[in-house]
Amino acid sequence: MVDFSESKDLKRKPLSKFKRYLDLISTKCSICGKELDGDISIDHVIPWSYMYSDDLWNLVYVHKGCNSSKSNILPTETTIDNLKKRNLLLLKVLSENGIEDKHFSELELSIEKDFPMKFWIGFKG
Repeated sequence: MVDFSESKDLKRKPLSKFKRYLDLISTKCSICGKELDGDISIDHVIPWSYMYSDDLWNLVYVHKGCNSSKSNILPTETTIDNLKKRNLLLLKVLSENGIEDKHFSELELSIEKDFPMKFWIGFKG
């Protein structure tokens, strides 16, 4: 359990380990919808500053410029619905590719428990 009273001491970790998963399904920027080019980054749909966690179910590819303009603003409900659809597709593709590791299990649990919607509602206040 994260003690949010000490959040100033939390350090962000590199997200490169998630590329092997996102590469299987991501061809468009999750913010603008345009094809991804070489200038991409991994974005937390629900900003890291709210969750202090890196979870596959909350990570998507975006253009670096789109990511910068988004800042740490909570997404719309439509964006959350799109994330939920993406998570279902990602789970299916991972299973078809025999990738059933820790991140697969966490993704499966997030779908079962509807984490995207629950966290989004919780952080909206």
